[in-house]
Amino acid sequence: MKLKTLLIAGMITSSTLLANGFVDYKTMSSKLVAENKKAGNYATVEEVKSAIASKDWVVADVRTKEEWSAGRIKGTARIGRQAPEKALANYALDDDDNFVKQNLIVICNSAKRAAIEAETFRKMGFKKVKIFDFYSWIDSCNPITTNYSSKSNKAGTKNKFGSFKAQHCYK
Repeated sequence: MKLKTLLIAGMITSSTLLANGFVDYKTMSSKLVAENKKAGNYATVEEVKSAIASKDWVVADVRTKEEWSAGRIKGTARIGRQAPEKALANYALDDDDNFVKQNLIVICNSAKRAAIEAETFRKMGFKKVKIFDFYSWIDSCNPITTNYSSKSNKAGTKNKFGSFKAQHCYK
């Protein structure tokens, strides 16, 4: 009985110690976004536009397939979060695994997922890695593209699909 009690007490103590080292998603991602801003690694709208037009940059979107279909920046590459390292290789590496594009801007809605993925991409050897939030693109009245059409979405038959801007941009 003493041994059982001792084991249980030991497990509770060790799990409590381990839990103290845990950092939740919101805290970690907010910290990473702040660090990127401080280090000058938070891209501006103009930097994103320039990167899309450049041959030296990849602008990678790590949002879900559904988010990507609902609206995206034309010229970006969706790499998702399931295996972004593998997907990114298609855009940044040649057949011999040498970099053809060493600079990267990582996008998600609020830049929090982008900040987490940026850590991995930096360790992979990218020269410059910046993050960007999709909301800033929309709020700056830049057009987004969707995958939805009036053919597959009957509720939108009277709407124009394809490329559009936020409603406040038309006033």
